[in-house]
Amino acid sequence: MSDQLFSFGSAPAADEAPPPTVMMSDTQRAAIRTLFAQLGINDARRQFLVVGELTGTTIGSVSELAGSAAGRLIDGLRARIAQSGRARTGSAWDDREGDTWIDRL
Repeated sequence: MSDQLFSFGSAPAADEAPPPTVMMSDTQRAAIRTLFAQLGINDARRQFLVVGELTGTTIGSVSELAGSAAGRLIDGLRARIAQSGRARTGSAWDDREGDTWIDRL
């Protein structure tokens, strides 16, 4: 019997390297620049804070942003742009960013 709680199949080989991280594409970089400009967020410090808020990723340089995180950032920035035209109601439900499964029904 094994000490592992869940043991499904064989363990991965110790010498297997994890798949390489795909970094942000030039197309994603251009879209992010455009979206930040539309939001009026032009300084790097504030942009890095927004990246952290929307992706959960802390970066020190734009070149550190992975493609998957860049996709989440683009979606989040688009949601903020969509929200910027709406008046705040004071209701957390009505003022939420993005749709829920209920909204998509």
